[in-house]
Amino acid sequence: MRLQEFSLGAAQALALGSVRSTVDWHAGSKSAVSEYRVYMPICLTVFADASFDHRSGIAAFAGWFRADGCVHKISKVSERRFASSNEAELVALCATVVVALRRQRSFGDGDFVVAKSDCIYAVEHLKNRTGGTTETERRMVARVHDILKGHGLKFYVRHVKGHTTLSEPRFYVNRWCDEEARRLMRQAVRQGRKQQTEKQ
Repeated sequence: MRLQEFSLGAAQALALGSVRSTVDWHAGSKSAVSEYRVYMPICLTVFADASFDHRSGIAAFAGWFRADGCVHKISKVSERRFASSNEAELVALCATVVVALRRQRSFGDGDFVVAKSDCIYAVEHLKNRTGGTTETERRMVARVHDILKGHGLKFYVRHVKGHTTLSEPRFYVNRWCDEEARRLMRQAVRQGRKQQTEKQ
């Protein structure tokens, strides 16, 4: 394999957040073979979004991440009610990071995690262990940072522009999270209203 080919492959792997890979070079005669190994660091990339109904406090989450070489999509309606969309967004991002860390079986030196959200509030408050303004937010943020510290992982939180039709992968993933969370939230709100009507 030529060096140029490996450089391109490495760039693609890092961009996709792939698992650690090993590349071998063999040189010399059949009797003398030298081996050179290159280990790629794991980049665990996490996206999350939440959809919140201000009247009922119902919120639904959707998350996307690549762990252990596979893409995972998760979504659910929260069992608890939230006070604001900011709280729902931050909790959604924290919960998705925690799930992603559990799914990634192992970590090594140089591995890192990147969490992305279209909510500036969630991004800013997840950057530090002391982030969050409500008790629930502070507890979830602290939990994320404690798990990261336990694995010795570097952590980055980035804002991704929401509600866009741009075709880049990060926008596509963010749109899926947004649409899936909104679908589940609306479904839960309709069901809640139906149940209230039946009780009357």
